[in-house]
Amino acid sequence: MDKKGNIAMVILAAGAATRMQAIKQLLPWKKTTLLGNAIEQGLQSNVDKVYIVLGANASKIKKQILNYPIQIIEHKNWQLGIGSSIACAIKYFKENKLNYNSVLITLADQPLINAAYYNLLIAQSLTYKERIIASNIHHKPSVPAIFDAYFFDKLAQLNEDKGAKQLMQAVSDDVLIVNSDINLVDIDTLETYEVIFNSFGKP
Repeated sequence: MDKKGNIAMVILAAGAATRMQAIKQLLPWKKTTLLGNAIEQGLQSNVDKVYIVLGANASKIKKQILNYPIQIIEHKNWQLGIGSSIACAIKYFKENKLNYNSVLITLADQPLINAAYYNLLIAQSLTYKERIIASNIHHKPSVPAIFDAYFFDKLAQLNEDKGAKQLMQAVSDDVLIVNSDINLVDIDTLETYEVIFNSFGKP
């Protein structure tokens, strides 16, 4: 079986992260930044193209990632929340006639996720068509998750800050949850960042 399946990766990185008192996407991680790490893991995985949705601080962040072979999508209404960022990416695909079989949606602030984990999700998506392949976080389906093109119209209608979780709850019979030993922690506070960085993120 082909390890690729015409899959786009969308890294959501549009938020202002006001609690961090810093541009979270650009916080140091190993030899790069949180966003740089997410991009590098995505590029090493079996997706076909990596897209980044930027919003707050877009001009500053863009300067740091221009050397990567990625496509940046600027979301002017990023304040509407994570769901609107997902919808922005799907609409970008449609407007530019980009016909992907599925989309892998992930976050910029889950630095312990690696390319091998993304490939685990991809392998499941190639086996189970017209499904959502989701990660198990606190026994609930969460991102990173792969959505078959069958769900693109629904993703394009998201407009709240709940992101893809509301869609996964609405179509729960179509969701396959993947269990893994990978740490899916996301960084929401400076305290969390410092703990995770000191344990795993130093160069």
